Amino acid sequence: MARELDTVPPPAVIASTRRADVLKTAVAAVLVSRTAIFLVGYLAVAIFGYANGRPPVRDFESELANLPSRFDARWYLQIAQHGYAYDRQAPPEVQQNIVFFPAFPVAVRAVATIAGGSALAFTIAGTLLSLVAFGAALVYVQAFARQVGAGGDADAAVWLLAFYPFAIFYGAIYTESFFLLAAAGALYHFTRGEDGRAAAWGAVAGLTRPNGFLLAAPLTILAVRRGWRRSGIRSTPLSTRTILAALSPAIGVMVYAIYLWQSTGDPLIWARGHLAWGRSYQGLLALVVDRYHIIANGGLAGYFAALPHDALNALGALFAIATAWPVARTIGSEYALWMLLNILPPLAAGGLISAGRFSAVLFPSFIWLATAVPGRHRAAWIGAFAALQALTAAMFYTWRPLY
Repeated sequence: MARELDTVPPPAVIASTRRADVLKTAVAAVLVSRTAIFLVGYLAVAIFGYANGRPPVRDFESELANLPSRFDARWYLQIAQHGYAYDRQAPPEVQQNIVFFPAFPVAVRAVATIAGGSALAFTIAGTLLSLVAFGAALVYVQAFARQVGAGGDADAAVWLLAFYPFAIFYGAIYTESFFLLAAAGALYHFTRGEDGRAAAWGAVAGLTRPNGFLLAAPLTILAVRRGWRRSGIRSTPLSTRTILAALSPAIGVMVYAIYLWQSTGDPLIWARGHLAWGRSYQGLLALVVDRYHIIANGGLAGYFAALPHDALNALGALFAIATAWPVARTIGSEYALWMLLNILPPLAAGGLISAGRFSAVLFPSFIWLATAVPGRHRAAWIGAFAALQALTAAMFYTWRPLY
């Protein structure tokens, strides 16, 4: 018996091995998925060519060097290289870079400056930061999945997320990787009672995207539940540290609002600036009725043929909405609430613009999906996701609207 007990690894060794396995899974998912998608994007440019015959802008002679700079990536690179600029005399329909939050472009600027500060250095820095942040985010997603009871299904959640059709933005110079990392990190640490780390990641989420402050909703619900559990009968006062951690995403947004107040005189100019991108409130009913008429007149095939980017984004929105209820039942209602808060308001104020991209960061969907899909069927799901991601990559990298 003594010899048998001696062969059992100590807890520290088990924990270390598990951390190594989590890291290997994350690195493998990033390398496999991003290499494949970059290759698809490059081949799409070479084989299919650009929309309208040529790219709208071009920074370098090499197609490979130009590949990461698409759509909103150019705004983040502009901020990283030249900072924010605001023209008070410009009409509301003129797009201005103040609508893009600072965490990601500031990080790009820091890395690119160290690397020499050339235009190519900024492009490489933005791409590498997205990839590294994506890998770190997958580590957190896997750890969080295990914490909420996914167990051995946590690995599958990572692969499903990495090959999701709209995961193309995790390799682009976009904020998706930073936001996924911040959201997963904040929720993971907060559920473990590590309020300091949760507050740091929460603030990063608030400084990364306009909707980052919505992360305060699930964190506040978790904080209230923590207070109830401690008392057993009634809620007990929460510490200042816990309250600050729960509100940290909102604090992050407030920091940027204060900066805008000092520089432009309007702390909410970032919200009003989205009107230039076509984001004005129309309501969910108007969106549903409009798409119903399109499908009723032309059928689903006609809808996909006439508005392929719109139809693909609709699939992303439907995926997020459809998975909210099972997420509430299996993982927690606070996470389902966060998902709906991130997808429904943008649909009401902007329609299906970027809906697929918004759905990609809602990682509880993929945790639930991993537990719901039998192991023998996961390869088929991942393969189907990968095929659709190849399609979205071909559209994105050839300058066809999918943002």
